[in-house]
This record gives sequence, structure tokens and C-alpha cells, in this order.
Amino acid sequence: MRRVLITLLLIALLLALLPPFFTQGDCTAEFDSVTDTFQRLRPEFATLDSAHSYLTAQALTYRQLSAEQCLRWPAREVVACHGGPVVLVYVPVRDRICHYYRDRHIRLQLGFNSKQQLALIQTDLNPYQIMKLPVLDFELDWAK
Repeated sequence: MRRVLITLLLIALLLALLPPFFTQGDCTAEFDSVTDTFQRLRPEFATLDSAHSYLTAQALTYRQLSAEQCLRWPAREVVACHGGPVVLVYVPVRDRICHYYRDRHIRLQLGFNSKQQLALIQTDLNPYQIMKLPVLDFELDWAK
């Protein structure tokens, strides 16, 4: 009975690791789609007030950092500080496989200058992993 349970647990573990290999680029496609959408919406984010209005109307979760907070914020999330406030927006990842195996949110950074005019739009998502099998000259993408 113990062997059967251990075998079933090992099979379950292996099955849990398989879904990210079969995304067929869905995670990257979703990231690219969100990035393109926000780049097209650049005029909506031209000023800090218009960005707040748009994000509130769309019910998107965001956080605003002052210029001082930006300088102290962990480097993982803030790409650059431009002398003004930074707005960090978190767009939920819709694809369930990507959500669980790659990242839960696509991070959008809106960087403003000291006149509160948009200076930067940056999107980020955890990168996908590549499993290389050099002996077979073969690569597998994990949650691409």
C-alpha cells in the first residue's frame, strides 16, 4: 500500500510539472498583447491626473510612489526614476497555466517627470525558463 501511495504521489508530481511545456507561446502572447495595448494608450497616460482617471475607470490595481519613494523602492519592480512620481499597475494574468507557473501579474510602470508628464511606460513579466538537453541538442520552453 505504501508503494502505491508513493508511486501515485510521484506520478501526480510529474503531471503537475507538465502543463507549462504545452502553453504554445500563450504566456508570451498575453504579455505582448498587454504591452501593445498600454503602448497604444500612451495618450491616456500623458499626465499623472489622466493616468489616475483612466486606471480608476478601468478598475486596475495600482500604487503610486513619490520621487523619494522611487529611489528607495526595490530595484526588482522599479526600472527607473525620472524625478517625479511612479505609478505601478498590476494587470492580472488571465491564462491559468501562466498565472500559476510563470507570474500572477503583468507589472506596468508609468514613470513621470517632475512636471508630472509621462516619461516612461515599462511592462514586466517573469521570464520563461528553458530546459536544455545538450546531449540531444534539444530545448523545452517552460511556460512560454
